Amino acid sequence: MSIQLVVRFKVKEDQVNAFVEIMKGSKERILAADGCSGVDVLHSSDDPNVVLLSEKWESKESHDVYADKMRESGALNKLADFLTDQPSQELYFIKE
Repeated sequence: MSIQLVVRFKVKEDQVNAFVEIMKGSKERILAADGCSGVDVLHSSDDPNVVLLSEKWESKESHDVYADKMRESGALNKLADFLTDQPSQELYFIKE
C-alpha cells in the first residue's frame, strides 16, 4: 500500500527563503530513492514560516529505509539550524 508522508517545518523568519531553496534542491535526491514516486515542497499561505514536504512512497518500508539513511548521514541534523521547533509529520495511507 502506498503512503503519503507530510512533514511540517516551522522555520525561523529570517531563514525561510534559504530553507525553501534547500528543500527544492532536495527533491531530486528524494525522488531518486528507491520507492519514492513524488515530492512536493509547499509553502503555507496562512503562516509564511511554515514549509511542508510532501512525499509519496510505494510503501512505509521504502520510506523507512530512506529515512534511516538520512539520519545516519547527519543530513537531518543540518536542518535544525533553520527551525524554531522540531518538525512534525503525518503519514497517510493511499487507498487505491
